[in-house]
Amino acid sequence: MDYRDFLAKQEPLVLPYFGGTRVDAKARTFRVEGQPALGWWRFQIDGRRAVPTEPASAHDIDLGSLPVLRGHWVDGWVVVDGKTLGKIALPPDDEPAPLSRVTARRWYSGDVLFETTEFEDDAELAAREALEHGRPLGDVKGVVPSLRAAFGYALGIAAARELSIDVTPRELASRVIAIADGGRAVVTEMFEALVEQRRREAEETRRRIAEAEQAARLAGAVRGARVVERARDPVQRADEALASARARMLSCRRVAGGAQLDVTYHVDGERIMSIVDAQTLQVIDPGVCLSGAHRVLTLDAMPSVVREAIDDDALNITRHH
Repeated sequence: MDYRDFLAKQEPLVLPYFGGTRVDAKARTFRVEGQPALGWWRFQIDGRRAVPTEPASAHDIDLGSLPVLRGHWVDGWVVVDGKTLGKIALPPDDEPAPLSRVTARRWYSGDVLFETTEFEDDAELAAREALEHGRPLGDVKGVVPSLRAAFGYALGIAAARELSIDVTPRELASRVIAIADGGRAVVTEMFEALVEQRRREAEETRRRIAEAEQAARLAGAVRGARVVERARDPVQRADEALASARARMLSCRRVAGGAQLDVTYHVDGERIMSIVDAQTLQVIDPGVCLSGAHRVLTLDAMPSVVREAIDDDALNITRHH
């Protein structure tokens, strides 16, 4: 009989899968086998591997010990105040109405899980009516800070959709209270500056990519098998670089004849798309406005750069698709 037959089999774990190559438990991180759909799964644990065996539910475990977030619902986000908000990683079965009071929990990985919708009062109803008519919040009574911020985010996102401008809530953070109080005039002024910054960044990005492609063609003439042999799979290296920086790689594709990687990843709920050199992981197109600072960055530094931009209310994502 094989000695492994005497070993006790580990109990399966119910864990949320948010995408990528890993899942997080309370004290450990496991590499996922296969590509399950996003959601709750029962995983059989085999060493450092987690094998999904069947779909599960959040009701199968107790989330009560996890840190709680209370705020208002805006387009898949929980707004706690003007600067604190969390992206719901797994959409609820029934999406709350805009500006609903909600409760969420923060998983061990930092991802935010929806918990419940709470009772609302007259302030939420009045704010929702103002939002539906595109009016500023004005002098609505009983508005708590999270509702005022949520209203500003919701009004900004609604205006962005009408104008076909891609934004995430965090790109509105610097003016969110002004938007709530001043309405569409404030949004229009903000978007003019946002779009102009993106236009300048796009011009610079096109120039950088052309330079990188030319450099790759020249390097290809002298690059020997020795360089190829020493390099591990660049996609795996990109995944590990992001994981070490507390980010999650969602997808990666080779471009420019394999000389570059187009990497999509999550940083604290934000979806970022960056183009990097396949060998060095040096950033060619960061996917966010950095005013040229990317020239000294590699992929593993990008999550910190994005977090700093979030903290400074300066996030401007140039690649949403």
